[in-house]
Amino acid sequence: MSLKDALTKINSTITDLSSLHVQTFTGKVNFVDTAKYEDIKSAVDAAVGDKSITLVAESLYKFDGDSYNFLTNEEGGIPTSAMELHKAAVEGGIKTRQGLAELVKGVFN
Repeated sequence: MSLKDALTKINSTITDLSSLHVQTFTGKVNFVDTAKYEDIKSAVDAAVGDKSITLVAESLYKFDGDSYNFLTNEEGGIPTSAMELHKAAVEGGIKTRQGLAELVKGVFN
């Protein structure tokens, strides 16, 4: 791998590390049990389009510290399982980005 290729990969990794965006939906999505990530994402996108799922929580955290959070104000609020899933996804995303940042940092040490 050339230095240019390595720097290009590092740049794309840093770009991906610059924010964390987590959306949590409730509802029903139909897909094949053996679906790959791309198939599931397409099914979720279609379900958003036909309104068979509902966004109940969304969090965006940017590298510079800016953030926003959304929680539904529907009666009954967010189901406990959806809130636990959302919090776990945010925590997992943060840990993943920290690990990737350490990996990128290691390239320069």
